[in-house]
Amino acid sequence: MAEQDEQQKLQGYLRSQGAKLSAEQIRDRIQEASDEFLSVVQGAPEALVRKAPAAGEWSLAEILDHVVFTLERVTGVIGGLITGRKPAAPLEIGATTGIATLPWSELLVRLRRSQAALSALLTANRHEPHVDLRFPEGYFGDINWKEYALILRLHYKDHAGQAGKTLEALGGTGATK
Repeated sequence: MAEQDEQQKLQGYLRSQGAKLSAEQIRDRIQEASDEFLSVVQGAPEALVRKAPAAGEWSLAEILDHVVFTLERVTGVIGGLITGRKPAAPLEIGATTGIATLPWSELLVRLRRSQAALSALLTANRHEPHVDLRFPEGYFGDINWKEYALILRLHYKDHAGQAGKTLEALGGTGATK
């Protein structure tokens, strides 16, 4: 019952914030969350980025891989919804894409590039087309593209905390958020 209450609370948050915030305000909030995430991971020592703090936990590289993968997939869905196209099927986000093996600096560049693409998409659509078009997203219910974008803000914040705890567990210099 508590999980269902949490789910309904998140759905209500997305719906209310999506209705009241402009695309540019959402863009700015996502950028703040992206900056928070980057502040945790960008200074991580190269020697630690591929180490998991414990068996079954993700390394910083795997966390970054997951964040980039999710960002790129959701940006694609948002772009489709903005143009009035629903995805063929609900979006399934995998754990990672396999890019975690790339050099750390390349992972960071890919995150910045993907975040810039999302920001440009939201800026270009400040007139907010097709906000009435909703699509089912398993946990969050029927959402529009603005609400999908707000999920990315929450996603960044969640993984900033995870990355901070990972760095702390590994004895790195990152602070938990």
